[in-house]
Order: sequence, then structure tokens, then C-alpha cells
Amino acid sequence: MEYVQEPDIIQGSNPEDTFQEAIVGELRNFLAEKKANGTLAEYFILEKFGVDIAIFMRLPNGHFTVRFFELKAFVGSRQGGVGFGDQKGKGVQVDLLLLGNSQLSLANQFIRWVLMDGTRPRGSRRFAIFDNNEAKNAAMGNVRRGKQNNLRVNDLMRNAITWSQLIESIRAFIGLQERTA
Repeated sequence: MEYVQEPDIIQGSNPEDTFQEAIVGELRNFLAEKKANGTLAEYFILEKFGVDIAIFMRLPNGHFTVRFFELKAFVGSRQGGVGFGDQKGKGVQVDLLLLGNSQLSLANQFIRWVLMDGTRPRGSRRFAIFDNNEAKNAAMGNVRRGKQNNLRVNDLMRNAITWSQLIESIRAFIGLQERTA
């Protein structure tokens, strides 16, 4: 069960902001529930903390953890691609994807990218959640400085999922899912 309805994304109306608002709303509700039932001791969410969403958590056992999400909304503005970083190939996302393989693997423990294809109808399989290696592999013409970097949307949407499946995947990545027998 999700708390927030799947967002409507309209080209020209800040699609990434709308997408982010829905994801943050879902995260706030989910984490508040986990805190109320004792699964989570404390948490806070920061937006635009290098990546779009950062969640800092203290667990009941005294351990701490953090999760980061980079959100992308494709609305067809770029032919088959969604940009990351700036037009000169600078930015946190570019820095991240230029890391070596062992460093990217370490970052995969804490970071997920989430893509929404706003050209597909609401209620359809129009979301993808993926790690840094998948993002790097989906970059058009490799990730590099000095150019606008883009992700190939079709590559990432091969295993597209629904809003409900996305929410479940995000919750699983956060790691506070109920364990069933």
C-alpha cells in the first residue's frame, strides 16, 4: 500500500519537482509509520543535498544509516534522453558516475536513481529504479566532462515498473520492510 498517489507529470510544469514531491511525501509517511511502530528510532530528510533526496536514519539498535535518491523525469524534451549534471559536464551526478568501479559499488549501497517516463500514461509501467553502474552504462556516449550528459531512457525502461512496484522497491532499498514468515 502506498500513501501518495502516482503523480501526474506534465511537460513544462517542473516534472522533476512534481515527481520529487510525490516521492518525498511517500517517504515521509512511510518513515513516520516506522518511527511510530518502533522500527526506526529517528530520521530526517534533506532535499537537494547533492542528490535530490537524502534520508538519515538512526535505528532502534543504535546503528545509523543513510540512503540517497537521484530523481529524473523524462517528458520527451531530449530525444530519447534525460540529462544529468550541467551542460558543461559538471555536477554531483557526473562526479559520482566518473568514480571507479569499486567506488561505484560502495556508493550502490547507499544511492539509487529513479526515473519516471512522463510520456507513458499514468498507471502504466513508467518507472525505473537502478544503481550507479546501471546509470553509467545507460549514459549516451559515456560520462565525461565538457558536454551535457544524458541517460538513454529506453535502456533504463526495459524493465519498467508501476508506481506501486516503485514504492515497494524504494522501501526495500531503505531496508525497513516488515519481514514476513
